[in-house]
Formats: sequence, structure tokens, C-alpha cells
Amino acid sequence: MEERTITLNELIRLAKTRSGLSQETLRKSLQALLGAASEALDEGKRVSLDNFGSFYVRTIEERTVTPPPPHNTPVIVPKHQIVRFKPSKNIFFYHIKY
Repeated sequence: MEERTITLNELIRLAKTRSGLSQETLRKSLQALLGAASEALDEGKRVSLDNFGSFYVRTIEERTVTPPPPHNTPVIVPKHQIVRFKPSKNIFFYHIKY
């Protein structure tokens, strides 16, 4: 199966055909939605979208990794945070509903 990435512009065009809204309205709405989600994640909150999935922040503790030879000097990876996504069980049926 060929993997294909959908860009923001393509996503907005697809949403336009489903909603009938203008591309500019959809672009502003999407930017506002993503900005609000980003702020919530910055505050340590979980962002849950019904029938789609949840985004949450996970803290990765400091650890030491050793790369393969010839560069086998241990490297310390500092403690950091990453955003994770857990899809809903119904994510593949979301397009049928909307």
C-alpha cells in the first residue's frame, strides 16, 4: 500500500467539499483549533476529540544510550516531553458519521 501525506492545503480543500465553507474560513478555524490544542498541551492538559482520539504530553526520563561502533561513546539523553496520540476505537468510521 502506497503511503501518501496529505498537506494542510489538501486537507482544507477536502473539508471545503464536505462543508461548503470557504477555504479562508476553514484555514482560520483550523489554526484557531490547533492553537487552542497546543496551549492546552502546554498546560499539561489532555486534548480529546470525540470519535477521533486523544493527544497528551508524556515525560521521558533522562537515560544513557550507547550508539553502535565505531561511535560507541555513551550519550546522555536529557529528560524531555513529547506529545502522544491515542486513536479512538472508532477512528476509521469517523468519515462515515461526518
